[in-house]
Amino acid sequence: MPQLDLITSLAIETFAHAIQAVFLIGFALLLMYYHRYYRREYLQYWSFACFAFGPSELIRAFLAGSAIIAPESALSWSSGLQGISLTFHYLAISFVVLGATCAIFNSKPQQYWQYLAYGISLLAGIISYFWLDPAISSVGSTPSSGFMRFLVTGATLIVIGLIMWRKLGAGVGPKLVSAGFLSIGLKNFLVLAAMFSLSGSAVDWILSFQSLLTVIIVAVVIVGIIIWLLESERNTAVRAIQRAEYLHTHDALTGVSNREQLVSKIPLFIEYCRGNNRHLTIVLIGISRFKVINENIGIRGGDQVLKEIARRLQNFAKQPLTVARISGDVFAIAFDHLKSRSLIEELASQLQDTLSKPIDIGEKSLNIAAGIGVSRYPQHGSRSEVLLNKATIALTQAKQSHQPIVTIYQRGMDEMYSYLVDMEPVLRKAMRENEFTLYLQPQFDFDHQQLCGFEALIRWQHPERGLLTPAEFLPYIEQLGLSTELDDWVLDHAAAILTSWQEKFGCCWPVAVNLSAPQFQHFQLIEKMKRLLQDYNISPEWLELEITENVAMSDLHNGMSVIQRLREMGFGISIDDFGTGHSSLAYLRSLPINKIKIDRSFVSELQQNDNDVTILKAMIRLSHGLGKRVIAEGIETQEQQDILQKLGCDMMQGYFYSPPMRLQFAEQLIERQMQDNKKPLPPGEFATA
Repeated sequence: MPQLDLITSLAIETFAHAIQAVFLIGFALLLMYYHRYYRREYLQYWSFACFAFGPSELIRAFLAGSAIIAPESALSWSSGLQGISLTFHYLAISFVVLGATCAIFNSKPQQYWQYLAYGISLLAGIISYFWLDPAISSVGSTPSSGFMRFLVTGATLIVIGLIMWRKLGAGVGPKLVSAGFLSIGLKNFLVLAAMFSLSGSAVDWILSFQSLLTVIIVAVVIVGIIIWLLESERNTAVRAIQRAEYLHTHDALTGVSNREQLVSKIPLFIEYCRGNNRHLTIVLIGISRFKVINENIGIRGGDQVLKEIARRLQNFAKQPLTVARISGDVFAIAFDHLKSRSLIEELASQLQDTLSKPIDIGEKSLNIAAGIGVSRYPQHGSRSEVLLNKATIALTQAKQSHQPIVTIYQRGMDEMYSYLVDMEPVLRKAMRENEFTLYLQPQFDFDHQQLCGFEALIRWQHPERGLLTPAEFLPYIEQLGLSTELDDWVLDHAAAILTSWQEKFGCCWPVAVNLSAPQFQHFQLIEKMKRLLQDYNISPEWLELEITENVAMSDLHNGMSVIQRLREMGFGISIDDFGTGHSSLAYLRSLPINKIKIDRSFVSELQQNDNDVTILKAMIRLSHGLGKRVIAEGIETQEQQDILQKLGCDMMQGYFYSPPMRLQFAEQLIERQMQDNKKPLPPGEFATA
């Protein structure tokens, strides 16, 4: 091997360290950019590591370059600079370890671990200053300098690389990063071995070119991190799509099948029973006075009750064919081959006993009662909807008694539904005489920290029963086909409120109105909204129309045409309950909307469920990428607000800020906003799509 003279080795060393320093600083800036975009803590720590490695390499390049010009003067202060260089070096290693810890455990290290790492780095630098012998280049380094430079770094990177290789899964990106750390660690050990075992030109060549090898390996690590981030984003999108598909067939809260899934399963059960001469029993279970439970323990407590009921039904002694939640407090289960009425009644009584056992919610213990309605194949029908309707009729009768009972459908029970005919004039009278009233729930803007609008929520001030929630009358409205008329009533009253605000305050806060499916499936809505603007002399941006995701997807062609025309007229359109319908991500870019309202089922367990945080992050990022603002509903805690704000959610709504309120209290809130010189945000702040 040819002899390497000192000047040549110093030149090679100066070039290698300078290139490595520039490369590392550029990599640090790239990692910092990725951290701001992806919000991964390990990227921040590794960018700090590169920022520390850069100066360390610059100092080494400066030492080697100075030694070319004036070797004796460079030798006089080389120990001090090498000590500073190694201090930066150890600090960088500390950041590498902290970043690897974040990546492995998916959490930020405790602050005292960070301080400990910084303290060790400083102490190691001080020791280096007193230990090192003066040297002007790597070629002139002593074994003690080699120990400080290569052994500690090599051992640390090998340990980190091995742990990451085992803990971070089979992705190409993590494997490349782990392999890069291992390669640098092994390279350092080989260099150190050469320093102690070889002599002459061989060691000179190894020490002169080892930095160039490090640059190549760091480039591999950069590629690995980029692949890692791309794989992570792809996995996030896949999980979000899987979650959307899952929610299309399952109840978001309890995890059991939803009504659509149950309706699709029943024909399969019927076909099996028909071929094997067996019976099918459909059992509907309705929780008695569930509204009272929600009022006593709150909505989150009510959700816990529903989850516990679903768990008990799934683990029932006689395993059901399926368990489904078909509405707010109604569950359905199917059983195979219960021939006699006595067997059905005995099984239903066991179900009631199972559900009546105390349910502990926090410090409270609840006892619930459940009514049970039963229909059978082939006695009561051979189609899904027929069996479910007849079981619903039986359940309605079962829940009418003071103590919920078990009721098996019998001929003639259909007559009970004749009361709907009697209800129709009552409901029409309620609309005509304004027994219905609008409650307004405030919505707040994250960025501007102020009121940005309201959602209109309907209530029925019944002359005898008092204030009724939508759950107590909307089902009858839908069954009687009065949804469109009720929507018209709501739109008229919302427009009247906006007109009064314009006269009273000189400005308007937008009001969001949730419309039913029939409205968005007919072009009559367009003419209706034109007349509304003329009759009340309001601006279209003051009135926002909400449509649930399932409604939007039910008639996508007509729905998009109607929505597009409304958008062109200036109305704001938002998708309500986003994330619970099917094909959410696939069709989002096709919908001409300007706002996404994330369903409360994603918000309710943010603190406990990291998957929901990941999915929400993907939804918000996707929505923003398509120019759509995001509002989260159902916020009940400070922790939920903080997480959503960090994820970039634009607007917020929920009991944490305010429950739905009467008009007079909403106007008092507006007055306080105006006293604080907070006026409605310009329309451009809302509709960016």
